[in-house]
Amino acid sequence: MKNIPVMSNKVIERTCTSIAGRRFAALVLSVAMIVLPVRAQQPAAANSNDSKPATITALRENISRLLDQSKFAAARWGVRIVIAGTNDENGVVFERDADKSFIPASNMKLYTSAAALDAFGPDFRITTSVYATRPVTPRGTLRGDLILYGRGDPNISPRFEGENPDRYSDHVPADTIAPIERLADQIKARGLKVITGDIIGDDSFFAGDLLGPGWEWDDLQFYYGAEVSALTVNDNVVTVIVTPGRRSGDKPVIKVQPRTSYVKIINNATTVKSGATRIGIHRPLDDNTVEIFGSIPLDARKSETHIAIHNPAMFAATLLKEALSRRRIRHLGKIRRINAQQRVNVPFDESKLVELAMIESRPMSEMLMVINKQSQNLHTEMMLHQLGARVAARQPPNVYGQPRSTISLGNEVRRAFLERAGIPTQPLNLRDGSGLARQNLVTPRSTSMLLEFMLRHQFAKVFRDSLGIAGVDGTLERRLRETAATNNLRGKTGTLSNVNALSGYVMTRAGELLIVSMMGNNYTGPGRDVTSVMDQICILLAEFEDEISRRVQSKRKKES
Repeated sequence: MKNIPVMSNKVIERTCTSIAGRRFAALVLSVAMIVLPVRAQQPAAANSNDSKPATITALRENISRLLDQSKFAAARWGVRIVIAGTNDENGVVFERDADKSFIPASNMKLYTSAAALDAFGPDFRITTSVYATRPVTPRGTLRGDLILYGRGDPNISPRFEGENPDRYSDHVPADTIAPIERLADQIKARGLKVITGDIIGDDSFFAGDLLGPGWEWDDLQFYYGAEVSALTVNDNVVTVIVTPGRRSGDKPVIKVQPRTSYVKIINNATTVKSGATRIGIHRPLDDNTVEIFGSIPLDARKSETHIAIHNPAMFAATLLKEALSRRRIRHLGKIRRINAQQRVNVPFDESKLVELAMIESRPMSEMLMVINKQSQNLHTEMMLHQLGARVAARQPPNVYGQPRSTISLGNEVRRAFLERAGIPTQPLNLRDGSGLARQNLVTPRSTSMLLEFMLRHQFAKVFRDSLGIAGVDGTLERRLRETAATNNLRGKTGTLSNVNALSGYVMTRAGELLIVSMMGNNYTGPGRDVTSVMDQICILLAEFEDEISRRVQSKRKKES
């Protein structure tokens, strides 16, 4: 899912430049409009019908009326609502094409995060290390290389730092990256003063392409399409902040966070006397030169945009070099990357290296909260790779002498988990980890079965706690406020262009837990139309006062 945070008074327009020139889509921000895209525009609190349904029949009729509105005539709805724990068709509250395939957008994260929690457990942590290829001399010289080795920690960032960490936000800008600074402090404490060799960003722990399979090219400039690497720092993005110059006609002031030489800025923008902010930002696919163009008025507030960088391992190594430089540790060599292909002939062997510094990730329980509450694409892709890396050591290189892709292996692990959970995988097309790929296909039935299975899982509470809470946090923070679903529904949203989804758990007034999976595809109108219907259905369910299970038990008795 292209989960862009809602930025009030801004709009993103993408323009395509020539393929021959390898130009990438431009990001245009206008303070006069509301952001489009890919995370659903958050609707105001949905209003339920004045007359609340008193019976299960009336409830089903109300849901059908919402889905059957004429404006949705060309769209597709897939819905499955069941009573948790019933485990049979008698527990179905409502169904509509529950066995048909739908693009799930970020509901795909439910599949990846559940498989990861099952495989690793809630206390799993990931270590990032800095190694020297030779011992540091008594005078503080390393006559060799310094290796920054990543094992797939997604949160080497400011997200969890400070007195009031913004733990589950999409991105937290900062001038320096605290975990990198801690590594630099540890290295200095080891007495290192001079590095004669190279500083190497080693992301060989993951194998395969840096981009998710099936991702569209015009997503890749933006932070929600950031490249995927085992050595990821700051979500593999920089924040570009544009503020007006002192006078009309001046170039605006450009600031990049974190402060780094890795990104080159070309400032072709202008400060104007008045009007709307129209700042465009462009980064080519295979470069880290960022062009700023357009205009910003004298009285405007800052314009802030998160732009993905190219080659994350080199980015991380550069940030470490700059942190060491601030501590007066000289580096005489180059910065370079080592990937999994290069490690086929020269395998990574930490027994032959000297560890100078290390940091540890947050536990899996907290990593999943970033993934599911904020719908963080990069982190989910890293988790799928992590599943593959778990079994990669037992896999020989392919016939071309290349290592098996850890995302391909991760897909195999995820599919095996679903089969163990009793979920038929034949109808599913599991392409990436996050749902950004439009080739993903799941069914409302498979999704509700997954949610049912996770209720019985030994880590059920961790999984449920990772989901957004209606009206409270994550991608549901601005939805369903001041309704019966507020602080009740726990779910995962999903949004791409013409795709919406919402799956999770909601409690009725009668105290019965329902599992809900709703997917809407092919609606070309405003996304808020679809999310509003989904919200209204959740309110109907949360307000329902009849004991549905009593009816189910009665039906079972009659059938028996």
